[in-house]
Amino acid sequence: MNTEFLYELGLPSLLRISENTWNGRNSIDLSQMITSDPEVINYRLDALEDLMGDEELLMCMKDMLPKLSVLRESRTTPSVIAAEIDSLYAVRDLQLYVDMVDALSEKINKKERRSELFRKLKKSLDEITGEESYAKIKKAIPENNKLISQIQSVTIGVNLDPGLHPLEAGVVSVNSERFMSGNVLDKMLRLDMSDSPYQCTAPLSFPGTLLAGRDEKENFEISLNSALYKIIRASIKAWKPAINAYTASETGRLIGCYNDLRFLTAAADFFNRLKEMRYPVCRPVVCPADEKKCSLKGAYFPELVISGTPMVGNDFEFDEKGMLYIFTGANSGGKTIFAKTVSVCQALLQLGLFVPAESAEISPASNILMHFSSTGKSIAQSKFTEECDKMSALMRTADCHSLIICDEAFSGTSAYEASAIAEEVLKAMSAKGCRGLFITHIHELADITDRLNGENTCVSRLDNLTVSIDDRSGKRLFNVKREKTEGGSRARDIADKYGLSFEKLMEQETSEQ
Repeated sequence: MNTEFLYELGLPSLLRISENTWNGRNSIDLSQMITSDPEVINYRLDALEDLMGDEELLMCMKDMLPKLSVLRESRTTPSVIAAEIDSLYAVRDLQLYVDMVDALSEKINKKERRSELFRKLKKSLDEITGEESYAKIKKAIPENNKLISQIQSVTIGVNLDPGLHPLEAGVVSVNSERFMSGNVLDKMLRLDMSDSPYQCTAPLSFPGTLLAGRDEKENFEISLNSALYKIIRASIKAWKPAINAYTASETGRLIGCYNDLRFLTAAADFFNRLKEMRYPVCRPVVCPADEKKCSLKGAYFPELVISGTPMVGNDFEFDEKGMLYIFTGANSGGKTIFAKTVSVCQALLQLGLFVPAESAEISPASNILMHFSSTGKSIAQSKFTEECDKMSALMRTADCHSLIICDEAFSGTSAYEASAIAEEVLKAMSAKGCRGLFITHIHELADITDRLNGENTCVSRLDNLTVSIDDRSGKRLFNVKREKTEGGSRARDIADKYGLSFEKLMEQETSEQ
């Protein structure tokens, strides 16, 4: 499945999780999660329902994921570091593993779990904690390992020459408390104006802002860990082989769930944000693909909501009377946003997630194909030629289970040519059995639905959508109606499009009086 629509809908910027600030790995590859398989979709929906229905479990998961990420990197990244630092990492990994298993086991056993994912995870945790080896390894963790888990900061001393250039550096102390920023505002927010040995005289800086390159960061980390190792090496050297063998074999049970858990935790955070803003989210009913169903109640576009723009919920439906909609109406009335709303509901379903609506029944699509008006950036092609090539490529991909969203296609040519080509494209979409929305400023296209529905090639019937405006004030209401645009508004709308309405033209004269 082509996944370009994910970026057109802004989903990668919404479904993110802050997991590892050192590496900055907070993005999720949504293209790997898209599916048309109803079993996979329902599998994820069950798991998301479990996660969103238990705040304690969700908080535990958010705390666990960075630790699981560290263990995953230890297993999948070839070690190129010194043996002594590898030993330090081995002890760290064991403590992370034990802490993670204990915390997650406690939370996941508090309730019955509906989803297969969390039932499997519960079974794995029960097996791990019930093993004699786990009890022994917990009991046998050396005291120095406890010291590692308590390290919150180090004090580094730097010798300078007369020109204030650094000559040499070393670890002065290993501390069980974190340093605090010296920023006056930070102190006020903490309501703490007292002096402290852990109070910096200048604001703290993240190493990533001080060390420009990746090699610099890695060298800094290696040097620091080498110093730490020298402090505690006597205790951990003999433990390394046993620790490595244990963690390598046991962590695999949890790492296998890592991608799903990370993805679903990010999704739960996202939907909780929408709910906190008093917008509805719902578990969609997954319908058979052949039904080509999309029935939405009170749907809205989440990217706008998250950015702080209020939205009106709208209803929508594909049915036997309309699988392809010609969408006309007032400019800036919300046509594009509504089309994206339908698309994002389809996309979220196929990620196995909730949708931004009061209720939803949706069939998986084979493809979500989006065609937006060309920017004309290609030097070798005109804007119109570029649009035609894009549309040809889209139609070659389309099949009877495709969802197609077209926004102001063929705007790079005359209304006459655009209307003629659009009619041919819509006829082909209908013949292929596609479903979708065709947004256009050419209001005459709204009149072709009866003619195309009467063609013997018609498979998907066409219908009309429009957006509401207040007849007196001309105010956009952002409500979508299943009807043709009112004829009286067409001339006014075209003039508005180019800023040449009577009111606009008279603004200057009014302001001068």
